[in-house]
Amino acid sequence: MKILIVDDHELIRSGLANLLSQHKYDVVAEAATSSQASALINTHKPEIVLVDINLGSSSGIDLIKEMKKSGSKSKFVVLTMQDDNQTLESAKEAGAIAFITKSAPTDSLLEILQAITTGSDKFLKAGKINQIKPSKDFDLSARELEVLALLPTGATANAIGAVLFLTEATIKTHLANIYRKLAAINRAQAVSIAIENKLIIN
Repeated sequence: MKILIVDDHELIRSGLANLLSQHKYDVVAEAATSSQASALINTHKPEIVLVDINLGSSSGIDLIKEMKKSGSKSKFVVLTMQDDNQTLESAKEAGAIAFITKSAPTDSLLEILQAITTGSDKFLKAGKINQIKPSKDFDLSARELEVLALLPTGATANAIGAVLFLTEATIKTHLANIYRKLAAINRAQAVSIAIENKLIIN
C-alpha cells in the first residue's frame, strides 16, 4: 500500500513515515506544500494520501478538491490539529475518506489505514471532534469564511486568490466585506475577533 505524506512540518512527516514503515506501509514520498503534493501524487499515484489542513499559505482541503477534480484515484486521509465539526464537514465534502485529529491515538490512525486497505469506502473519523459554533452571527458567506480562515497565515490577497482560484480583486472585495461585518479596521483585528468568536481555530 503506497502512501504519500503531506504536512508542512518536517518533524511530523518524518515521525509518520517512521511509524508507517514499521507497520509495513510503503511511504513513497513526502511533501510540504500543495504544489509538491500534486506533482508527487501524479508521479507516484499513491493509494492513500495523508494530508494536513494547513500547508503554509495553501490548504489541504483545496488540494483534495483539485486532485479529485483531476480524476485522482488516491484516497485522502486528513490528519490535522483542527478538531471542529465544520472543518470535518469541509474535508468530507472535498472528498476525503477519513478525518483524524492529531490528538488521536496512533492505533486509531493505523486502524483507519487498515480499514481503507481492506476496501472500506465509509467515511471514517478518529479523535475528539468539537461541535464548535460561532458565539455571534456575523452573517459571513461561505466564501468569506474561507478567506477569513487563511488570514492567520499572513498570505497576501494575491496568494489567497491563488489558493481559492479567485482573482486578487475578488479577494480584496471579500476582505473589505469581512472587515465591515466584523467591525475590524485591519487584518490583525479581524483575526483576533474571528478567533474570539470561534469563526476560526487558532
